[in-house]
Amino acid sequence: MELPIAIEVAGLPAAVYGTLINMSETGCRLRSLILIDRDRDVNFELKRPNHAPFLLKGRIVTRATPPSGGGYEYGVNFGRMSNTERAQLAREILEMQRREAATRAEKKSAAAPKPAPKSGKQRRGTFRTMVGFPVRYRAGSRPGVIAEANDVSMGGLRLICSETIEIGTPIELRFTLPGQFLHVYPPADERTEITPFGPRKVRVQDNRRPFEEMTVRGRVVSRFQPMRGREVYGVQFTEIDGYQREEIARFTHSVQLSKRRAY
Repeated sequence: MELPIAIEVAGLPAAVYGTLINMSETGCRLRSLILIDRDRDVNFELKRPNHAPFLLKGRIVTRATPPSGGGYEYGVNFGRMSNTERAQLAREILEMQRREAATRAEKKSAAAPKPAPKSGKQRRGTFRTMVGFPVRYRAGSRPGVIAEANDVSMGGLRLICSETIEIGTPIELRFTLPGQFLHVYPPADERTEITPFGPRKVRVQDNRRPFEEMTVRGRVVSRFQPMRGREVYGVQFTEIDGYQREEIARFTHSVQLSKRRAY
């Protein structure tokens, strides 16, 4: 991250301006043109959309000169914050990651070339999986109904239900992706990277974390042959955020890895 911040330093009459480089629930790294002594207490605010700023309180524990550019880089420990405050910060960092993932997905979607219309058999641009899972859907103004879904991708899914639904009907879907394939990912861990400022702990992303329930909207775009006495429809997503797309990609990737390891 490269976030401009105003840093209040104990013993200094005015705020010091700098940049927040990275952050975890236990500490962060700052960059500033101003020389600050080690062991100084510092405070700064983390701006949050639609919320009051989050006050972070720490102490300078390391100082280094970057290999390029001017100024100094500081390591800050959040030992002055309570466990409750650090837990709240961890939740805020997770929300920042979600927003960043959504922004990345939207940029990729905007930059992706639009496929030309093709006649004949449909060619899909994203991997789909036939793993089934329960889904609660609401078609048009009808009440919600429990059904089954499979063949999910970032663009849509296949809905198996007992109702007859007309093509073009808007539909709301609530579901939680299955987690039985997440064991293919390595467990969450920390590794040590060697940087110009010495060893640094880096947290490996936890791709084994359980899926959360998601709500997406779409519309019925196709109808297939009935299956076991039930209707089968193709649903295209029309309202799905970037984080949800990345979660579906995490699910389909876990299924791919599981199949490859089975051979």
